[in-house]
Amino acid sequence: MTNARNTTNLSTMGNTEFYNESKWCDGCKGYVRFLMSVNHSFCVQCGGRVRLFNRDDSSRFTETVQRHKWQAS
Repeated sequence: MTNARNTTNLSTMGNTEFYNESKWCDGCKGYVRFLMSVNHSFCVQCGGRVRLFNRDDSSRFTETVQRHKWQAS
């Protein structure tokens, strides 16, 4: 029974994380909640396509990954 409880807690945590997730919307100029389909995600406010990061955050993320890539090997 302990395993069943742990599984339930893990699935609940996953749902909480999903509902708090956001992506960048160029139309709204901010991070928004989104609806996900098979190929794309869409803003719940304006209906436009969203992406994971805005341009500045994407550049910072890429720079950080490149810096740490060599440390991991």
